[in-house]
Amino acid sequence: PKMQEVKFNYQNISVTFEEHSFTVVNKNLFADTSEYQCIVILQKNGTVVKKQKMDTNVAPLSSGSYEIPFVIPDDAEYAVTVSFVLREDTLWAEAGHEVAFGQKVYKKEAPFAVPEKTLQVVRGKVNIGVKGDDFDCLFSLLNGGLVSYRYAGKEMIGKIPMPNFWRAPVDNDNGSMAPGRYAQWKIASMYASHKDYRKGMYGPANAPETTVHENSVEVAFTYILPTTPASECRLAYEVTGDGRVKTTLTYDPVKELGDMPEFGVLFKFNADYDHVQWYGLGPAETYADRKHGAKLGIYENLVTDNMARYLVPQECGNKEEVRWAKITDRKGRGMLFEMDKENGPMMFSALPYTPHEMENAMHPYELPQIHYTVVRVAKGQMGIAGDDSWGARTQEEYLLDTSKPME
Repeated sequence: PKMQEVKFNYQNISVTFEEHSFTVVNKNLFADTSEYQCIVILQKNGTVVKKQKMDTNVAPLSSGSYEIPFVIPDDAEYAVTVSFVLREDTLWAEAGHEVAFGQKVYKKEAPFAVPEKTLQVVRGKVNIGVKGDDFDCLFSLLNGGLVSYRYAGKEMIGKIPMPNFWRAPVDNDNGSMAPGRYAQWKIASMYASHKDYRKGMYGPANAPETTVHENSVEVAFTYILPTTPASECRLAYEVTGDGRVKTTLTYDPVKELGDMPEFGVLFKFNADYDHVQWYGLGPAETYADRKHGAKLGIYENLVTDNMARYLVPQECGNKEEVRWAKITDRKGRGMLFEMDKENGPMMFSALPYTPHEMENAMHPYELPQIHYTVVRVAKGQMGIAGDDSWGARTQEEYLLDTSKPME
């Protein structure tokens, strides 16, 4: 997957954008850009709506500016891609092969509207139920979380979603001994609980906060994280009448613990949900410090396709700047994830294994049989520290910011 980034960084033509124009910088020593076909592509919310060929003739080691050949409306999110492709077949690639590109995103997004539909709340001794027209959610007081989500009578989730702060270490992490430095966050991810372990096995559990709003119901759980010093996070579910569940993870940073590898929520679904589609960066995996070679668009693959064929299983298949993503079965049934527009795009991952299962395997054949589709939806993940694999740490600008409350 890293070849996507290498190709972009090595491309001999680069493109920078102004509001209504773009500048082509030709870094070739001898070739004029007229040797390549320039294609300008306009996408609306990830879907191509216009394509136009242009002639450019920027001399070697020179630059030239051109007008964007179409008007960009302000009714949605638009992306303009300027692509340079081979005009004719060569010994090394066919006509149409892209040799360089640049992309700019023009954002215009509408906020979510809360539907006015009635919800029924059922309070039991060990569960709280929220029921709508076509769906119902069950929140467990006993086990501390969203234990069931049924739509049209079909159970959707395989395990209670939980806060996740960990990724399977990559080769670069091991080279800089990051797993040891961040080990508390692995423990926090594995053993977060709504029960306070410090008060013994019969100590009181944190009861969820249940709030009934005019058009929604919110159920919020506080989890104790067994770190040193101990810390807490809050996972709130706001259910609306159309079956959407706004899921909000918050954490007030504890200074002694510093930053974490990832900040998000881990979901487990039945392995039948093996088709992935996302509107974000792609087509290959992307990370905070390795995503310049990706393009914004709508992509799809299978969950197993996101397991990069590294010799040692490790973190892989991540998707950055995702607006929405969905996992579905062969019939198209499944779950849609969207990031709250106010908080910007999300990090999204759909793999057959948890980070801990990948970390336990030294070779692909040691990975367990596939039982789940493991989805991680996050505010972000620390960069993969691509400088080297023998000591270089992730650069500070690509670490998660724990200087203020995280949400």
